[in-house]
Amino acid sequence: MSGICGIIYFDGSSVEPSLLQDWTNYLAYRGPDDRGLWYQDHVGLGHTLLRTTTEAATEAQPYSLNNQVYITADVRLDDRSHLITKLQKAACPVQPSDPDVVLLLYAYQVWGEQCLEHLLGDFAFALWDARQQRLFCARDHFGVKPFFYTRTGRFLAFSNTLNCLRLHPDVSNDLNELAIADFLLFDTNQNLETTTFKDIQRLQAAHTLSVTPDGQIHKRRYWSFQLPSQTRYHSEAEYIEGFSHYLDLAVRDRTRTDKVALMLSGGLDSSAIALSSYRQAPQPQIRAFTVVYRHLIPDYEEEYAQAATHALQIPHDCFAADDYALYQDHNHPDYYFPEPQPTARVGVHFDWLRQMAQHSRVAFYGQGGDEGFKLATVSEALRGMSWLDLGSDVWQCWSQYGLRPPWGTGLRNLLQKRRVSPWCCPVWLNEDFVHRWQLGDRMAAIQAQSCFPLDQPPRSRAFHSLPPSPLWNLNFETYDPGVSRLPLEVRLPFLDLRLLNYLLSLPPIPWCVDKTLLRLALREKLPSTVCDRPKTPLSVNPVVARLQKGDRPWQVLPHLPELDPYINRKQLQEITSSKMNSQQVWQCLRPLNLGYWLAATCSFPSL
Repeated sequence: MSGICGIIYFDGSSVEPSLLQDWTNYLAYRGPDDRGLWYQDHVGLGHTLLRTTTEAATEAQPYSLNNQVYITADVRLDDRSHLITKLQKAACPVQPSDPDVVLLLYAYQVWGEQCLEHLLGDFAFALWDARQQRLFCARDHFGVKPFFYTRTGRFLAFSNTLNCLRLHPDVSNDLNELAIADFLLFDTNQNLETTTFKDIQRLQAAHTLSVTPDGQIHKRRYWSFQLPSQTRYHSEAEYIEGFSHYLDLAVRDRTRTDKVALMLSGGLDSSAIALSSYRQAPQPQIRAFTVVYRHLIPDYEEEYAQAATHALQIPHDCFAADDYALYQDHNHPDYYFPEPQPTARVGVHFDWLRQMAQHSRVAFYGQGGDEGFKLATVSEALRGMSWLDLGSDVWQCWSQYGLRPPWGTGLRNLLQKRRVSPWCCPVWLNEDFVHRWQLGDRMAAIQAQSCFPLDQPPRSRAFHSLPPSPLWNLNFETYDPGVSRLPLEVRLPFLDLRLLNYLLSLPPIPWCVDKTLLRLALREKLPSTVCDRPKTPLSVNPVVARLQKGDRPWQVLPHLPELDPYINRKQLQEITSSKMNSQQVWQCLRPLNLGYWLAATCSFPSL
């Protein structure tokens, strides 16, 4: 994930090369292989390069084809051969060895802003078109790669790294209090367009941003996910073959390098990616990395992960996370988050990523499989399928696979019209803060939004659980080099659009019941220990286990005065000094997460 940055002035000011140089120097950890600047009059672009594909061996940015259009991009394209064929038909002299940024710029040369209709992959980019005196920026379909920008009266600046923009002297450190409120209520900012800082915004996934010569900003959604029509095959083998084909395409397009780290949980999704990586030709040097617990809590993931790696003959490293105390690393300068994060064990996250980065610049993550295989509810199935198909599918599910859709609770809720209890603000919030931002009303509004609408039966739950969403934004950015400060690009094969279209076209019964299709596909090479394992969460959350072992994180509250505008310290101390249920524990950790972040933020940018 290369670093990108740039600035355009509206008042006639010329770009200060020293500022652009400072930004690219700051982004060096994102791209240690090369740095480049381009500036002309009131526009400047910067780039730091991280080579993660074979084609990037000759890459250099900012890049131009004709000294008229310049681009800085963090880009990895899928389905390159199809794109190259279309570009060659349009008389572009592209070659299979060309870097992704070259293909992207040729696509813009041919199709203009409509080039995005021809692109698949993960990208965030900005290009300056001198012919039209226009800055054009875009972010990929799901927002895997971040894009931040800040607009003042005299300039617009952008980067894929939030803290880079904070280096500009005109960008204030003033906080966005509604984002702070969302963090204390929900663990993450619910507004996809804002950040924790007033002056810094996010470009939403699947959106473009254009800046015209008069300084006007125009944003446009260029893509919306459409649920595919249902596909039915004649045999089990056809379903398995289709799934394996699209997964292999997704993994192949995300490999394109000689070494790959694999985040292996021991679960079905990451095991499927391991198997697909094993099938690639030429096969990359794969190494699996698993977070394990050996004495803190009962944990069987190591056993499942070892069974998978042994069958595939993949080297395997286990990362023991038992001894990380709560908040022991929050003052470590390498573990600073640009925005508050809902984690009390930052060392586990950063040290595990650091271990993988020592092996490879690319890591595969299995997230997205649960969403692609999410089972339809009773209401979805009844609304979205014919009685004949539904009855036939349920019979096949039971007679052939011995499974019944887990609809008992859903039927009871449907018949009883069970009401969901309203969410309530934590009592430890500062009353003035609650009233100022009407947080009770905000909680009610967010709760209403969290209910899955049945507008896409029979796969509404799967459809609406996919990105973009606040939690997906949080997840993408948590693994981004802008947070980890490591030259490691995390790629998610299950979020490949071709694979998702296939999964969401499947009849949910029987193929999504207990991930039946995925289990059948794994039997090609993996042992039954893995293929037939139950899907079970950790028996005890490691944070709860640390509390049970005597960690007392709330003792630092008197030393976090930065919390006073948001927290009723007395109320919080009363709750945390008594016995808490699990919901109270998670709620009461949020002020600590925020307090540690606020304290660290005061020392930026020395971190």
